Amino acid sequence: MIFYFSATGNGKYIAETIAAATGDGIVNIADCVQANQYDFALKKEEAVGFVVPVYFVGIPMIAVEFLQKLKVAAARDCYSYAVLNCGGTAGNAAHILRRAFPVNAVFGIEMVSNYVPSYPMESAAEITECLENAEHEIGTIVRHIQSRDAGSFNAVKGRFHRLTTFVGYPLYQHGRKTNKFTVSDACVGCGLCERICPRKAIRIMGGKPAWTIPQCEFCLGCLHRCPAAAINYGKKSAKNGRYVNPNTKL
Repeated sequence: MIFYFSATGNGKYIAETIAAATGDGIVNIADCVQANQYDFALKKEEAVGFVVPVYFVGIPMIAVEFLQKLKVAAARDCYSYAVLNCGGTAGNAAHILRRAFPVNAVFGIEMVSNYVPSYPMESAAEITECLENAEHEIGTIVRHIQSRDAGSFNAVKGRFHRLTTFVGYPLYQHGRKTNKFTVSDACVGCGLCERICPRKAIRIMGGKPAWTIPQCEFCLGCLHRCPAAAINYGKKSAKNGRYVNPNTKL
């Protein structure tokens, strides 16, 4: 069983690819949190995996909440692993995850960076190259999982990983302010942003989205997946492009 959290499709693609090789099912963490579902039973010798993105060199709060509450019933002690996907470095995100739910193995993989509030999207050629490299890395991860290898296989944690997370992660924990989201006149009022928000922070009011709580998950799924590219965060995102993983369906 593979639990994943994904806003733009990177994590879902990883989970689906691993599942195709291992025969496991995949479960959306956001769906579980919204349904208050934390109890699961595994089949005999089934592994439990987690695929989560790296936010500000930590992991999303929704993933922390889920991992802390998760209860897994297994016929025997199960093998567990986590795959951290990031656009740059993972920092000490593995420590945050293991503190919430101890796992036997941690893997790191670089995916397409899409933090457009600060940086422009890479070119189409660079995105294609990144996804091709990721496919190779996922294959290596699958072999480790099938062999039930334990340990740290996180080559993307970067230098000074403890320090970067110590400095960067609180910016996410105490930030995530929804008052910086804006909506342009291009909005068609389709309601997709409201439906996909993992924290149900968005409501369509007067034909346009409005953020009803001061903090959200800051996954930026609403921004990237808006069909009219009408949602922005801060002053730079409007010109920095949008991204959805082309190898999966959201």
